[in-house]
Amino acid sequence: MSCLLVICCLSSGGELNAEILRLKATAVVDSPIVHLGDVADVLNADPEQVARMEQMILLPAPSKGRMRVITISEIRSRLQALGVDLSRLELTGRSQVRVTLKEARKTVARTPVMTQQSVKKAEEKIHQALSEWIKRYFPDASAFTLTVRVQPADVSLILSNRADTFRFPELNRFAEAEQVVGLNFIDAEGTARLVRVFCRIQNVPEILAAKYSLNKGTVVRADDLMWVRPDTNQTGISDPRLVIGRELTRTVHQSNVMRTQDLMEVPLIRDGAIVTVTARRGGISVRREMRARGTGGIGDSITLVALEGRDRLTATVSGYNQAEMNYRPASEIQRSAGIQFISGTVEPTGSIQRTGGVRDASRSAVRRGGIRR
Repeated sequence: MSCLLVICCLSSGGELNAEILRLKATAVVDSPIVHLGDVADVLNADPEQVARMEQMILLPAPSKGRMRVITISEIRSRLQALGVDLSRLELTGRSQVRVTLKEARKTVARTPVMTQQSVKKAEEKIHQALSEWIKRYFPDASAFTLTVRVQPADVSLILSNRADTFRFPELNRFAEAEQVVGLNFIDAEGTARLVRVFCRIQNVPEILAAKYSLNKGTVVRADDLMWVRPDTNQTGISDPRLVIGRELTRTVHQSNVMRTQDLMEVPLIRDGAIVTVTARRGGISVRREMRARGTGGIGDSITLVALEGRDRLTATVSGYNQAEMNYRPASEIQRSAGIQFISGTVEPTGSIQRTGGVRDASRSAVRRGGIRR
């Protein structure tokens, strides 16, 4: 309204002697108001009058992307409302003007192209700062691995500021998935800045190590072990059940980590031990003392030899210094022969009749120890 009053004052402050007002066919305006000078050329007037008339406000400009048609009648009505003497004006040219709003030119801020090396340096800088932050505010947390990603648009800002000013107050230390973390810092100009970075923290379980030097052959106890944080890319055992109660196959020095290849199940039978071997058939059991040739744990096959003589057989370890004998298939054992130990040696000819009975059919005998009747 104030603009209109100013224009009215300007128009009424002096006499307009323009003789010709020539309308344009089209007009493009760059403001929300359409002036007379946007839609018509003022002719036959002195420069001062031309400037005054060109600044007269006609109508609001159309919205962005649309067109407005202003007719000669609308222009006359508006000029008359502004106090212009229409009898001294000659309106020529088009009978209407198509008016559009000029689109503002978009200024696209060019982001400097960041090389892969610059991105890597920025990620290493964030990695170091974030690792120090975790160690400072989560001192009791277990070992971890950390991966970091940054947006290329933030690389220059990260590289141009000091890492010791970086703060990560939103960090979730125990989140396993990748998370977005706000990086807060004060730049060189003293302005508080916020950058979003991506990180993933993966916990690395502690592993078991020897509390003191343990000799080869030692059966490991819980008191012999301690927890340690693994070094980068170091592997070890984090389940105590895989260590306690097992025997060392080599000497492990103090603080050295336990390795699977250095442990074995404690053998129930050792080489040279006296073993009770059992043969069962139905409700009858026969036991015999023999000497082990080898070492084995539960379920292992082991070779046994007679304490006297050259008899040899294979049995399965069933307990501490105990073994159970393997059987020959039933089709190969004579019913009249009773329970027999299967020897690894060759029997004297005629001791067991392949077509029935034994050498003396009137008596049943268990060969190589056991019972006789």
